[in-house]
Amino acid sequence: MKRIIIAALILMFAFSASASAHTGLTSSTPSDGDIIADDIYEITLEFNTNIESTSTVKIFSENNEEITGNTIVNDNVMISGFNEPLDDGIYTVEWKIIGADGHPIQGTYSFEVNQEELNDPADSGESGETTNAPREVSVEKSEEQMVEVPSKIASNDLLVIILVVLFTIAGGFFGWIIGRRQK
Repeated sequence: MKRIIIAALILMFAFSASASAHTGLTSSTPSDGDIIADDIYEITLEFNTNIESTSTVKIFSENNEEITGNTIVNDNVMISGFNEPLDDGIYTVEWKIIGADGHPIQGTYSFEVNQEELNDPADSGESGETTNAPREVSVEKSEEQMVEVPSKIASNDLLVIILVVLFTIAGGFFGWIIGRRQK
C-alpha cells in the first residue's frame, strides 16, 4: 500500500511541475515603447513555445480604432500584416494566445510611429530655431497577463486527480485481493 501511495504522490508532483511552465512573449517587432520613424507594414510577436493557430493579435490606434491586419501563426511566431503602413500615432498591441500547455495568455504593449522628423528635415533643427520643450510621449507599459479559463484548467486538473485516485483505488483493491489469497 505504501508503494501505491508513493507512486500516486510522484505522479501528482510530476504533473504539477509540467503545468507551471507557461508560454510567454519573448520578443516583438516593434517592441514595447519603441518610437519608429520608418514605415511599418507588420507586427511580429515571438513566444517561447508553440502557440495555437487560433491565437489573435489586435492593433488599436490612439483613437481606439482597430487596425485590421492579416494574422498568420507559424509555430511560435505570430505576424499581423497591413496593406498600408501605419500612420503617425501611438498604437496598442493586444495579443491573446493559447500556449503549448493549453493555457490562454494575453498581453498588451504600445509603440509610437513618428515620421515627422524623417519627412520634414526643416523641423528637425536645421532652421536655426530649436525647441527645448520636452516632447511628451505617452506610451503604456507592457502588461502580460495570464488569463485562466477556469472550466478548461479545472477539467485538466480534475482529470489528473481522478486518474490518480482511480489508480490508487485499483492498486489498493488488487493488493487487498492478493493479500487475501495468500492467507
